[in-house]
Amino acid sequence: MPDEVKIIFDTDMGSDCDDAGAMAVLHKLADRGEVEILGVIFSSNANKFGVGTCAAINSYYGRKELPLGQYQGDIIVGDSRDFYTQHIAEAVSVYGHSVIDSTTESTLAYKNILRKQTDKSVTIITVGHPVALYYLIKDEEGRDLVKAKVKRWIAMTHTGTVAKKDWNFGQNRSAPFIKELLKLWPTEIYFSGKGRNIITGHKRLPATDVNNPVKKAYELWGNSLEKGRSSWDQIAVLFAARPEYFSVEKGSMHQNDSLETFWDPKVIKEHHYRITPKIQDRELETVIEDLMAEEPLKK
Repeated sequence: MPDEVKIIFDTDMGSDCDDAGAMAVLHKLADRGEVEILGVIFSSNANKFGVGTCAAINSYYGRKELPLGQYQGDIIVGDSRDFYTQHIAEAVSVYGHSVIDSTTESTLAYKNILRKQTDKSVTIITVGHPVALYYLIKDEEGRDLVKAKVKRWIAMTHTGTVAKKDWNFGQNRSAPFIKELLKLWPTEIYFSGKGRNIITGHKRLPATDVNNPVKKAYELWGNSLEKGRSSWDQIAVLFAARPEYFSVEKGSMHQNDSLETFWDPKVIKEHHYRITPKIQDRELETVIEDLMAEEPLKK
């Protein structure tokens, strides 16, 4: 088996439930020895309880001591609506975690994690607003650490050729950061946009432990435990561990003057790639649902 993929997971936990589903997939891939989770960063400060939900999920999967980081900038970024995070974050007696709404500042957390890694060994996955990466790359030591330690960035975002204000790259005050971030980022970037038609969370997840915080997130987010939910974030995580499921093409990601982003397959940038699944949606649903529903290896 290849060496474990070393991952820092960066999420805007709370605005949708697929972030929680993606963390479930990530932890189960770690249980199987396919990835090593180095830490989790909460990239939105509009709803402070997202970091507590990340802590609850880490605790449920037996990784309570994983490093956590939290974007704490003056600019409010993210979705202020609270669908499930306060409920989960404050239920420390249920989930066994200790962090509720505050932890290490994100740039410091990133640097603390990266200092300990070998060169070109780290994969960063962003499934939310990548604002924490902007502040990391604008920090002198952070920029040097990214150049030395990071192999690739996998970004969940709009990958269509028609420009739009994508949720992660264009809405909730994230758009002003994107053009400079894409310009400054020194490693390979893999853009992942598929998942809308891959519906998970309603088949096997409902039968999991009553104290499963991922199950609770799906229950509270529009009753996705019954209806299911799109799997954008899970797809990005799955690519990190199982690239054989995907096609990779060269091109470039751009932001126009209206702060809309789009993929251009004709203009090739050396480090820009777009990924698309090679296997059928229904097969991907089974893979993701099975990983989301598996019991933790150790709680």
